[in-house]
Amino acid sequence: MPGDARLPAAGPMVCPAAFWHWLRRTIISVSIVSWAGVAAAQGDLVEPWCDYRTPAGVVYEGETLTPEQARELPGRNAVLTLLNVKAISAEVAGIIVSPHEPTFLTLPALETDDVGVAAALSFHRGHLRLFGMKRLTPEVAAALVGSPGQSLEIPDVREVSPEAARALADGKRGKVVVGLTSLSIEIAEILAKFKGSLCFPRLETLSLNAAAALDKHRRTLDLGPARITPDVAEVLLRHDARIGLTGVKRLDPGVGDILARHKSEVVLFLDEIDSASLARKLFSESNRDASVENLRTMSPEIAAEYARQDPGYLKCLDRLSVEAARELAKGNLEIKLPAVTKLSPELATALTDRTNAVYLRGIKALDGPDAVAVAEALASTPAPIWMTSLERVSAPALAALRKKDTITLPPDEKLTIVP
Repeated sequence: MPGDARLPAAGPMVCPAAFWHWLRRTIISVSIVSWAGVAAAQGDLVEPWCDYRTPAGVVYEGETLTPEQARELPGRNAVLTLLNVKAISAEVAGIIVSPHEPTFLTLPALETDDVGVAAALSFHRGHLRLFGMKRLTPEVAAALVGSPGQSLEIPDVREVSPEAARALADGKRGKVVVGLTSLSIEIAEILAKFKGSLCFPRLETLSLNAAAALDKHRRTLDLGPARITPDVAEVLLRHDARIGLTGVKRLDPGVGDILARHKSEVVLFLDEIDSASLARKLFSESNRDASVENLRTMSPEIAAEYARQDPGYLKCLDRLSVEAARELAKGNLEIKLPAVTKLSPELATALTDRTNAVYLRGIKALDGPDAVAVAEALASTPAPIWMTSLERVSAPALAALRKKDTITLPPDEKLTIVP
């Protein structure tokens, strides 16, 4: 998979590359030209909403950027990151913006109070991502949202004045992402007037009164990791559009049953769903595949809903009870569990006692005390089984697996076979 094209301050163009998709949701594919100094993306961990590496594109690593250099940059109409640039002129800002959608202009280091620079940047029609901004004056806020565009993303702005909030609410962007950690009633009332989508990726909690103040907002509302109570969830049902809690891993007790009654879509990326009615809703909506992508476990009740609706790939599911496995196996679907790395004989039987295929590509070793019992269980059930990532297996377990023709294993030369 291609990575970023890293650019020094200047240099000759040498080779083409390709961009990959944005976070599971926004997909773009464009050709770019990289310069000398190509390097892999750094491996440091960053929060997903401020990762300049997604989507992959051109990364300029110089600390300054002249108009002449800006005109030579590839990627200006696709995905461009000015990684270390802390200040730019209005002229440079006018050069690097793109009139096209979907495009991404990311400035992780830029902090500016210059209204002229902000106004020039606002002409970027795609996603304008100013991850380095930590304060927002009303004048700069008004300038940044003064022209139409897909989004303004300022996730490091932790607080805004009423005047700055009012400027954002009056703006022309399709979405505003702002890193408020709390939401007062006054700011909530102001931002509720915004005609685009709102996202708060750092919000910690939401009070009952602030939730009520958001009633008038009529577009997608993403509360990020905010912990909400059942009372707040009841108030949010009055929101006449999609609601997200996309940073929450597990809901407080009772919240899931309430959100299941929301008349619009609910977007959640939970580790575990504790409400069958919420699962039924999530698994039937347009975001159904993303709603199961982060699941680490599921109860028998949730497994039964999954089996009925087959919402998507269980990429992260690594814990499953025997009872839940039995429910999962009842579905008319292929079971793919790449994160399951160990089986008990009982779990092996429950998962594979079916006619449709089961893919167990997370199993890399089958040589422990239960290895033969697990192998015999897998060989005794009807399901075709793929264990193509197996690396180490005991000879008795391998012999047991080979009793069933529909168990697919790597060739012997790729296996480490132990006594």
